[in-house]
Amino acid sequence: MFQFTDIQPSGTGKPESVFISWLLWQPRGADLPVEALKEVDKLSRCESADPDIIRLRELFASLAGADGPKH
Repeated sequence: MFQFTDIQPSGTGKPESVFISWLLWQPRGADLPVEALKEVDKLSRCESADPDIIRLRELFASLAGADGPKH
């Protein structure tokens, strides 16, 4: 089949697309900051330095209100 040998950051706005899709699939009445913080926690476990993952985590952190100064 296919084999990916050169994995590079997409640079296509992919994190924003994932974020918007996530927002659209949240159930009515969901506490978006709480749900976003759950996603931040999941993404924080990822040890990748991929800029797309970092950007996606930043988007969720911003929604969660956790985008203040980092210590």
